[in-house]
Amino acid sequence: MENAETFKQKGPIVECVELSQQQIEWLDAGVEHFNAGRFWHAHEDWEDLWKSLKGVAEQKLVDGVQGLIQIAAMLLNHERKKVRGVTNLWAKSSAKLEPVIDGLFGIDVSSLYADSEPFHRDVEVFSLVASTVKIKQQS
Repeated sequence: MENAETFKQKGPIVECVELSQQQIEWLDAGVEHFNAGRFWHAHEDWEDLWKSLKGVAEQKLVDGVQGLIQIAAMLLNHERKKVRGVTNLWAKSSAKLEPVIDGLFGIDVSSLYADSEPFHRDVEVFSLVASTVKIKQQS
């Protein structure tokens, strides 16, 4: 997998903020944890990134990172078969990711959104496997 610095350099919205080395590490670690199905750990890394961006970055970037956190939390709730958690987090993450659907720090948000969307409709049977959702680099 390519590292977060590669993601950072290729994102169309990135020109709005320059990430510090620490922020890149949080982004990268979150992507790695997410793609390994460790949604709680991804959530934790991205939460550090999110907190560091609040008040210094454009609001849609701050909200976009919060949307990533909420997708990770939604998938964790899906694994735990928590209907309300999945439903609520999908609604929240959708609103946060829509403004950055064209990309966030090189992350293919559109693909992530499309791959995550079926999980909020799967809450009656919980037949989908959350770890199949992967973050892809924007092309």
